[in-house]
Amino acid sequence: MTEIGVGLYSIGVRGLGVPELLEWTASQGIPFVHLRGGPRGYDLARQERATLKSWRECARQFSPVTGVTADLDLADLFAADESAWDRARVELEQLAVAAAVLGAGWVRLLGRTVPRGQLFQAMYGGGLPEVELPLLVELHDPGWLEPAALDALEVLLERWPRLRLLADTAQLAAAVPSAGQGADEALHRLLAFARVVHLSDDGSGLHTAGHRMVAAQAARQIAGGRDIEVAVEWTGRPRTTRACLERYRSACRWWAEYGSTTPARP
Repeated sequence: MTEIGVGLYSIGVRGLGVPELLEWTASQGIPFVHLRGGPRGYDLARQERATLKSWRECARQFSPVTGVTADLDLADLFAADESAWDRARVELEQLAVAAAVLGAGWVRLLGRTVPRGQLFQAMYGGGLPEVELPLLVELHDPGWLEPAALDALEVLLERWPRLRLLADTAQLAAAVPSAGQGADEALHRLLAFARVVHLSDDGSGLHTAGHRMVAAQAARQIAGGRDIEVAVEWTGRPRTTRACLERYRSACRWWAEYGSTTPARP
């Protein structure tokens, strides 16, 4: 894989429009951006197409937008209530179209619910909506690393080749205790399906064993030839350009030490 450096998730900076954000990231040597695209972010699904095209030109000139995050949960796409199911799928379809106009390569869903019982049966028996871009799911429940949940996830991922994972180091580090002695093996199985890794800092830093375990497994996948994007996610305070840039550079140094197979930028 060609080393392209470490990107930035836009959640780490508040108060900037998309053009200003992309110009700022480029000026700081940040090679690409993951854009928060749902209603809590830049609400891409409700932007005019002309606006999206102008933002794409900014991305071409400054920092490309390689992926977009949704506020939707994977479970929303299998809601038992038909109206909720329909709203979720329409929202995802519109967001995926908008993300494609921006030049992004994927859309991220949340994974706040481990599929068990009726939900698992609905997922196994159903299908993902046919949308413009591949989908990633970010696992937000510590139970995902439990053996039964991991088995169920692998079944679904094998069934849906257009669904892969965004591995958040903070989320997975919090899940490590639920895997017990099998944590390394569980992370190895998960990272085999990862397309993106977020070095996620909530203000407490990345210097814990759990973060390092995720980074080590990601590095093994990259060394084996897997194409995995790595970006920094700053969710602490304040969300200013100065604070975010400090944490970004700190995370890049950390990744160069614990995860990257070649020195990261900057």
